[in-house]
Amino acid sequence: MFLSTSEHGVDAKNRVSVPAGYREAVRNDPCEGIYVFPHFDGPYLEGGGEHFVQQYRLDIARLPRYDQLRKDLEEAVLGGIRRLDFDSTGRVTLPREFIEHAGIDGRCAFVGCDGHFQIWNAQTQADRLGDIRARLSRRLQDPAEAARLGGGADLQTLMGNSETLSALLKGEKL
Repeated sequence: MFLSTSEHGVDAKNRVSVPAGYREAVRNDPCEGIYVFPHFDGPYLEGGGEHFVQQYRLDIARLPRYDQLRKDLEEAVLGGIRRLDFDSTGRVTLPREFIEHAGIDGRCAFVGCDGHFQIWNAQTQADRLGDIRARLSRRLQDPAEAARLGGGADLQTLMGNSETLSALLKGEKL
């Protein structure tokens, strides 16, 4: 699984160090690398290991053969994905068109999302995270939203009693 967020520099040859925990997550995969594609939903890259690719393949295969969504996903995901092999130091080389798609300008942020990860321009990700925390803070003040998360009143109480959780959701430094 891919967890946490970390920033990494991209050198002049478009090489970037993949977080050690991410490399560990794909350690038993058939290839010595990761799979990445320019995401169709925004200026970022989405990636993962063999399981990530197989999940997309299964999701796409569930759609009827001539369905336009299937065709679009086949082209955007399966046609756009690249296997990036690790070098001896755990780096991969990002294709120039991937860097341009994500607007990466020297620093990128790897964002763990459990079964997959995202790669963003570092500043774009920092700005997004502030927006996400503010949105979550507002949403979790609504009892219906808190209940939707399975916490109901307990989650509301936890938030009210936890200075750390409240600070985190507000984007404050701990």
